[in-house]
Amino acid sequence: MPIHPPTEKDLRKLGESMFLDLRPEELKAFRELIVDRLDSYETIQSYDPEPRPRGTEPRLRNSGTRATDDPHHAWVSRCFVEGDEDGDLEGWDVGIKDNICVAGVEMTCGSNVVEGYVPNVDATVVTRLLEAGADVVGKTNMDDMAITETGHSAFGTITNPHDDDYLAGGSSGGSAVAVVEGEVDAAIGTDQGGSIRLPAAFCGIVGHKPTYGLVPYTGCVGLEHTIDYPGPMAADVETTARMLSAIAGSNDAHLRRPSTVPVEEYEEALEGDASALSIGVLEEGFGRSGGDPAVDEQVRDSLASLEDEGATVEDVSVPLHREAPKVHAVCMNEGLVAAMSGQGVGHGWKAWYNTSWVESFGKFRQAQSDDFPAMFKLSLLMGAYTAERYHSRFYAAGMNLMVDLAERYDEALEEYDVLAMPTVNVTAPECDPDMDEFERIRELEIPGNNSPFNRTGHPAVSVPAGQVDGLPVGLMLVGSRFDDSTALDAAYALETVR
Repeated sequence: MPIHPPTEKDLRKLGESMFLDLRPEELKAFRELIVDRLDSYETIQSYDPEPRPRGTEPRLRNSGTRATDDPHHAWVSRCFVEGDEDGDLEGWDVGIKDNICVAGVEMTCGSNVVEGYVPNVDATVVTRLLEAGADVVGKTNMDDMAITETGHSAFGTITNPHDDDYLAGGSSGGSAVAVVEGEVDAAIGTDQGGSIRLPAAFCGIVGHKPTYGLVPYTGCVGLEHTIDYPGPMAADVETTARMLSAIAGSNDAHLRRPSTVPVEEYEEALEGDASALSIGVLEEGFGRSGGDPAVDEQVRDSLASLEDEGATVEDVSVPLHREAPKVHAVCMNEGLVAAMSGQGVGHGWKAWYNTSWVESFGKFRQAQSDDFPAMFKLSLLMGAYTAERYHSRFYAAGMNLMVDLAERYDEALEEYDVLAMPTVNVTAPECDPDMDEFERIRELEIPGNNSPFNRTGHPAVSVPAGQVDGLPVGLMLVGSRFDDSTALDAAYALETVR
């Protein structure tokens, strides 16, 4: 691609955006200096390193077709990529959320804006699943650009498999529905503020957000790289744990700190012995504004069943937890602005960058930004305003609060094996096809406990905990960082006694 030098008019406009009042003689001098330095950019273009994530192996794969006969809108496309023989997951069919790259298969992020983009590599999690023997059978539907929690996609609203008058939740709603409907053995979702755990709770399956850095995000599209996680979703804890074993571990293309992470065979650590568990029931996770007391009661009843089996179950308080979702939202807004200015990837993190995505997203964004969902635009506008007007003071203060919150969780987890609370404090909301985007923003705010742990990095698993009025309820169990096995074992204990 030829590199065209900027005009003086270009530089004046750029300068104004950075609060620089450039004089005519400065514009002339800077333009000349920039032209002299463009050879550095030509140098980069002269190299063509092989993509670190793979996807060019001679395995059977097809590009897929748009999904049909799909009453809950769980799928964007059906495809087939054959896994290796003799792996631990041989014979498994898996669904991949449609913001995760599968080479040769369209990736839409649930949005009309990037519809038509075809990755040339597999995400690291996809490669690991294929090498473990799993077959990829499709790209699951998701909230438009993963920005909301309700399952509203450009490719059809994802409805709840227990009652299609209700929503599946998001943003990994398609993955949850595909599991419930038995169309896959397991699925991969991504979690930016509850996007695995919330639809898992609403649909009655297990969803695990791993410890930050345990599973590489390479080849996935996120909202802000400090809060993005890929993770497994399945009908039971053992299947979820086996999926985690397949996808966890360090990756030389994914250099988030720590670059080497402790992993284990998570299914081997499942004992299900409630009597060995100490559970801190987080007081601030209950009684949330807009919540349903019946959901809170159902979660406490599930914890009581563990206590009956010998678990230590005691209340614990972390006061900052109650306000943490608001802090997350403040940080999210400016973080999203930064990611979008980096063409959907952002800057400053030590990892492989998907150049085909960066270039394609930049073009799509410039041509079709008006087609982004209203919530996405709202977050961008709020983030841009507060960053410029208040010099990112609130973002910085919010990130500092999250450091404090992480320490408070750590202190509680020194006393208890896991912390427990409702995943969300309501059951799935009704599906109203006549509600417009702005009404959904105002009226479908879902009270829950998920987003704080995206900020602090602790592993968190949502496990079914009964029903209220015929709709599933999820209980969330949170462990110490890189102690995913204990959180999963606590979930297994509940699964065993229920």
